[in-house]
Amino acid sequence: MGTVDDLGTAFAWSISKISEAFSLDRATVRKRLAEAGVEPAGESRGNSLYALRDVGPALFSTNSAPADIDAIQNPALMPPKDRKDWYQSENERVKLEESTRQLIPESEVVSVFSSMTKAVVQVLETVPDLLERDCALSPQAVSHVQNVIDDLRFTLAERTYHACASDLAGSEEGLGED
Repeated sequence: MGTVDDLGTAFAWSISKISEAFSLDRATVRKRLAEAGVEPAGESRGNSLYALRDVGPALFSTNSAPADIDAIQNPALMPPKDRKDWYQSENERVKLEESTRQLIPESEVVSVFSSMTKAVVQVLETVPDLLERDCALSPQAVSHVQNVIDDLRFTLAERTYHACASDLAGSEEGLGED
């Protein structure tokens, strides 16, 4: 066994030594080092020596991982095992959000929104009568107030419908992507 004069040479290995240490073929080691652009750190007896600090990332990094977060989380692009794990984790996340009330069931949202809308509409329907009785508003003014309230109710119903329809269309688009 040889002696190590310089600590730097202890961490500079040839392709043969690297392939033996990591149980990889020399051609694979050579190819990965070339792809990563790793330059030799020195030379010994005509063989190039590579610094281990440069070799490790070149051999074991996964350059195939997409940089775009949407591509990483797209189940259609995942291998079957990763896709299964992703769906299981999403199911667990949904259960957790439901139990912590960060995610509310659709039926409950519809019920609360419906009750709130009915209460607002009921108050709006009584406003013309209150104005006529308590403020002695003329019949023409009461009629005008009634028309404004009817327009408001129509606008409220229309915007509610469009908001729900666009949310429904958005959720249906997400279902057909698999």
